[in-house]
This record gives sequence, C-alpha cells and structure tokens, in this order.
Amino acid sequence: MKKMLGMSAIAGLLMATGAQAAITNIDGQAGGGLVPWALLSSGPTVAITHIATQNLDINSVAINTSFSNMVEISYAHNMLNDGAATALGVNTDNVDNVGFKVKLNDMSDTMPQFAIGGVYKRASGNLADYLNTALGVNKSSTDLYGAVSKIVNLGGKNVLLNGVLRATKANALGFLGFGGGNVAGASTGYKIEPELSAEVFAADNVIVGAEYRRQPNYGMTGTGQGNVLSQNSTYDINIVYVANKNFTLTAAYVNLGTVAPGVNGQGRQNGMFLQGQVSF
Repeated sequence: MKKMLGMSAIAGLLMATGAQAAITNIDGQAGGGLVPWALLSSGPTVAITHIATQNLDINSVAINTSFSNMVEISYAHNMLNDGAATALGVNTDNVDNVGFKVKLNDMSDTMPQFAIGGVYKRASGNLADYLNTALGVNKSSTDLYGAVSKIVNLGGKNVLLNGVLRATKANALGFLGFGGGNVAGASTGYKIEPELSAEVFAADNVIVGAEYRRQPNYGMTGTGQGNVLSQNSTYDINIVYVANKNFTLTAAYVNLGTVAPGVNGQGRQNGMFLQGQVSF
C-alpha cells in the first residue's frame, strides 16, 4: 500500500492496517453509526449504542472482527421500545443483524478502498408479529451493499469520504419488517438506496462528521399500510473522541425519519445517538 503523506494521528491509525477504530454501524459493521465504511474492523470490537427520539428508544450491542485484513464478520442485536400507545400495548421489537464485508483492495494516494458486504436481518417481537399477520410484511431479509472509502486532504485537514449503494427491503432499519407485505398494490422487491458520509479529522483525537442514509418507502399514501410503513431518509451529525486505538466515544444528533407516522404522530423521529466502543 502506497504511503499517504500528511496524515493526522487518527488517519494514520485508520490507514495502518486498512482498518478503522472509530464507530460501529447500527447494523454491526465497522464505519459510521448509520453508514458502513469500506474499511474493515481493526480486530475484535464491542460497541454499545443508545438512540433516543420523541417516541423511540433503541439500544444495541454489536461485535465485529476481521480476518487476514480481508474479511470482516459482525453481529448486532438491536432492541426497540416505541412509547406510542396502541392496541398492541407496549410496542417492542428486536432485530438481529449478521453481517460480512470483503475488502477488494487497499487504499492508496490515488485509489479509494472498495468493499462488498451483506447483512442478514431478522425482526422479532410484537410489532414484527403484528405486521406479519395483519399486512404480510416479511420478518427477515438480507441487505447487500457496495462501499467505497477514501481519505483526502481538504483545507489542510484529512477527510474520510464514503459512499454506499445498498439493495434493501428494510422498514425502519428492519424494526418494522421488510417489504410492503401482501396488501394489493404494495411493492415487495428490493430497492437500491444511496448512503453518504464525510468525517473530518479535526484534531489528533477528534473526528467530526455527518452521514446520510436513504431508506426505501414501501408505504402507500392514504392507506392504513402507509400509516405504518411510510418512511424517508435518516441522517446524523456526529463527534467522535478517540481516546486511543482501543476506546472511542461517539455523540451525535440523529434523525431517523418517519417511523410508523400513523401510530407515533410524528413527522420525524430525531434525538441523540451515544456509543462507546472498545477494540481489543
């Protein structure tokens, strides 16, 4: 791998092995909180994440690691508590995410790093059971994606630029199942959605950035199905404190978009994202 000049301490750490040591994705992969990077996990990593919005509490425990600086495997267990009052009583759901990522090349001065990956996602809980029974919404599916990452120097600062194209059926990251169900006219196939992120190495131990993740919309306007499944994009603005190569803390303002708008009565679900990550 060709050496990149002018690296900050953090950027050099990321590039040292083609790995990352900053944030774990909500689905379990190495990268940003919402958007995975083409870079791999730096080794055995455990991350605990808490997201709180107007109606939603999401807690996640994730682990990932990589082998031979080529293949990453990951697992995340996400737990949702929806505070809106409905006939279901307490609205809870879990999503188990089992992922892999394969690096296709090393980053250099001129070449970004590319990776391909997939995440098998399975929802469980009273929300998933209800949507499956009432609307025929699937309880499991597999996301497939390609990612590209490049560290560039802009205005004297190193910046990680990252893009993803994802084939997905996930409603609200999978908490509301997958696809539009068996309602007449509902879409059931995969949709290709873009994801973008940029992270600035602001200091030797601080990263500041933003992410955008577009989600497929399987909800039909003006229907009961649409009241539950209509959704739009998610995004966040984050700051990461890198204590050392083994420990990071992340805080972010996050907007999850609409989540069951007919139930929650909110156009958007926005709030805080907090994560602690330990790498061994």
